[in-house]
Amino acid sequence: MSVNEKAPIANHGQVPHYGSLGAGNGDDGAGPNSVGPEKEKSLTFHQVGYEVPTLCGRRTKVIISSCSGIMRPGLNALMGPTGSGKTTLLDVLADRKGRRGPSGDVLINGSRRPKNFKCVSGYVVQDDLIMGSLSVRENLAFSAALRLPSGTTWNQRKERVDRVIQELGLVSCAGTKVGNEFFRGVSGGERKRTSIGMELIIQPQVLFLDEPTTGLDAFTAVSVVKLLKRLSESRTIILSIHQPRYSIFSLFSSLTLLSRGSMVYHGPAQQVLPYFESLGFPCAEHENPADFILDVLTTCEKKSISNDTIVAMDTSRLHPPNQGSK
Repeated sequence: MSVNEKAPIANHGQVPHYGSLGAGNGDDGAGPNSVGPEKEKSLTFHQVGYEVPTLCGRRTKVIISSCSGIMRPGLNALMGPTGSGKTTLLDVLADRKGRRGPSGDVLINGSRRPKNFKCVSGYVVQDDLIMGSLSVRENLAFSAALRLPSGTTWNQRKERVDRVIQELGLVSCAGTKVGNEFFRGVSGGERKRTSIGMELIIQPQVLFLDEPTTGLDAFTAVSVVKLLKRLSESRTIILSIHQPRYSIFSLFSSLTLLSRGSMVYHGPAQQVLPYFESLGFPCAEHENPADFILDVLTTCEKKSISNDTIVAMDTSRLHPPNQGSK
């Protein structure tokens, strides 16, 4: 059964048949000795959940449940109110939650994630983990020394660092110390681009970012997301974000909305407003779509009708479920 490439994937039923992705063996991906660029990769997930034990240990608390969908090459955004499970879903997809809590299947190009997935994918945390006493170039060189294969020569590492500096527009500040709470260094945008660069050193075809615009001013936030949009032309980028302005929202390729740990929308970002309108939630003219969406989800949660909203979205005539055999 073919999958509608345009329509969102309803969060129930069986996994769609992604025949166009191409299947490989379980180790499909950049191996530990791979230095060159790899082919584009799509990430699919089926009935993904995550739960943690309560203090008494007899019960578990569900953080996310029954999330299914696909992240193709492009800029894929996870949105939702505070506490909706955005970062948890991001971490589960990135294989950063251990083995006990997560459930469901996560596939790369139709095959299970390789065991070294965390080593060959990139993950940019919300709080930048870079050394302020080192320059931008030194931080990138440090990442290259740690993460590139042991057989990589010094010249190859230098070439990779130079390429990342050029790609991220860090040439003018490459020799400047990043800075910390004790002395001033590069700007907030340059600091965030350095954090992204430390992950790009390994040329990951799947890159995760946890709220990359947090703490940045409006102009810098837009410039960072525009950079991610350009980078997503050759890789799959998945990011969590809370309430972006319209100039950022318009850059998203796909949008996944979460409410109380459940996925209420998963599809093209450009179709989300017609989707909500078909459910009786029209967006006012000139209103920021992200503000409107979060207002709807927050209101539904406060009125305890989010479950009804999820069911309505799953059974919407506008976006029927894409189902197929596993």
